Amino acid sequence: MRWVGVALVAAAFAGCANCNGEKAEVMPVDAGPQQLAETEPNDRPDQALPVSASAIVTASLSADPSHPDEDWYVVTAPTPQQVDLALSGIAGTDVTISVLDQDRNRVLTVNSEGEGKGERFPNLSLSRKLFVRVSAAKKGSGGAYTLTVLFSEPVSGFEREPNDRSADANPLSLGDPAQGFLAHAADQDWYVVSLPAPTPGVPALPGTSPGSLPGGGQTATPPSGAGTPSGRAEEIGSAVAPSAATDVAQPEPPSAALRIDLTPLRGVRLNASVLSASQAPLLEVRGKDDEGPTLRNVGVRASDRTVFVVVKSAWIGTGKDARRGFNAEVPYSLTVSLEPAGANAELEPNDDLARATALLPNGYREGFISPKSDQDYFVLRTAQPVLARFQLSGVERMDLALELVRPKPGGGVETVLRANDGEIKEPEQLNNVACAGECYVKVEGGVRRINGKSVRDFENAEQPYRLHVALIADTGAEEREPNSTPETATPLALGQSVRGTIHPKKDVDYYRLDLSAQPVRTAIRATLLGVLKVDVGLYLHHLEGGTLTLVQTADRAKGDQPEIIRYSAEPGVYLLEVRDSTKRNESNFLDRYQLTVQEGE
Repeated sequence: MRWVGVALVAAAFAGCANCNGEKAEVMPVDAGPQQLAETEPNDRPDQALPVSASAIVTASLSADPSHPDEDWYVVTAPTPQQVDLALSGIAGTDVTISVLDQDRNRVLTVNSEGEGKGERFPNLSLSRKLFVRVSAAKKGSGGAYTLTVLFSEPVSGFEREPNDRSADANPLSLGDPAQGFLAHAADQDWYVVSLPAPTPGVPALPGTSPGSLPGGGQTATPPSGAGTPSGRAEEIGSAVAPSAATDVAQPEPPSAALRIDLTPLRGVRLNASVLSASQAPLLEVRGKDDEGPTLRNVGVRASDRTVFVVVKSAWIGTGKDARRGFNAEVPYSLTVSLEPAGANAELEPNDDLARATALLPNGYREGFISPKSDQDYFVLRTAQPVLARFQLSGVERMDLALELVRPKPGGGVETVLRANDGEIKEPEQLNNVACAGECYVKVEGGVRRINGKSVRDFENAEQPYRLHVALIADTGAEEREPNSTPETATPLALGQSVRGTIHPKKDVDYYRLDLSAQPVRTAIRATLLGVLKVDVGLYLHHLEGGTLTLVQTADRAKGDQPEIIRYSAEPGVYLLEVRDSTKRNESNFLDRYQLTVQEGE
């Protein structure tokens, strides 16, 4: 043990007190922990053996099943101390350490190792007296053991045990690391974090500047190079009509976003959870074996002034092999800090529609995909119909996917539109999404093949993605996505021009031309002005009785050259289809085609 080495060194110096003929000062010898022997009877608190300094106690438990033995010790100190308790193993016996306070209320119980092995609790906080009880888990087992009790001064920044409930939570300052042990399988450590009060005078929508839109509306422009997939910030928000800008429903008041870092702990799968002041769970993340989880953008309501962070070990294995790891030798480190993104951060948990993070109109949010299975939902709320462009930046080591989703009748979520054209580090975008009331989008890691299986294997807890939303008024001059089916076709009238994009890949745009009120045949001319990169084709269908009949095509595949359809249409409903006419599945998120339908040749 560590005290033996100290005693030997001290003895060596003592033996050479006058080595050079000069009288040397003899330093006091540290004799190490005192040696104590158990004195029976000590099977009740009032018979407890006193321990007031570091000591090694030799003792034994009787194996008489008719009289189960337990040994009591009372540990005291004149000043606050940290106590390391270590109980040696007994062959064939499962030993248990129990700690009770001065009023004999249970403080903790340590019983994790099993038969023949010892137990240890390395950092018990002692401010008054404590009772320690040693016993066997089963009747009829016992034998000789040693109980080592080592005193030391409390260390700043180290947890104070017991702290396995909110009432005993250790205070933790933002940005200051704390250390602690998960010393036994049932150990859990509670910390309470005080949050700063909201800054007076901050706008209702952080990251925005008041008055930038007519009528006192607000808009936020992302930093240069981060707003759009092309690397430039487009002024789409400037096209919003005053009514569309000022009538956009304001999102809920923003919340603080926390970052929580846990260092790895050998042999332990760490579990970290965040709870509100009322102990309502906000987020829980389970790490992997020997890995320390990092929680990013943990959302805290603006009204919450405190939160709890709880660290414990997660279950591994199943059935009778299930267990929770622990490590009484090496401490973990926990740090809680504010995210630099501030009020523009996504707010975890947001892995379902009910907890979607509110998007700021003409603003942005920053988020992280971590762990790999993470899915982040966002909601845009509007008071009247608008068109939204969602732009998702690229992230190192990440292949991100952006989806427009909606709730399914009867429960669940279905994908309406998905953008995953890019690969690692490349951005994604959804154009001209029609939004009236609520629109939901989801950000997640893309799928890749590993060992023949499709898995989500992307994460980055250090570099955030940025999701920017820009709004324009829905005047009928732009397509309304999604419009990839006859049922969702964008309305189109004679003499009207409409613009759209072929994006993402395999995008199909339908336009509904209703000529039912025409008394006779109508000569129509449909002109499609093409775009770079994509060979767009134009297809005219007659819709009758729910069935589409193709009546005319124009798909010469001449790049950005126009495609024209001339047709004499009987009264009825027609659908114009615009898509890539080749099998290359190209897309162009930036350049817009234009479709015009006119009466006459």
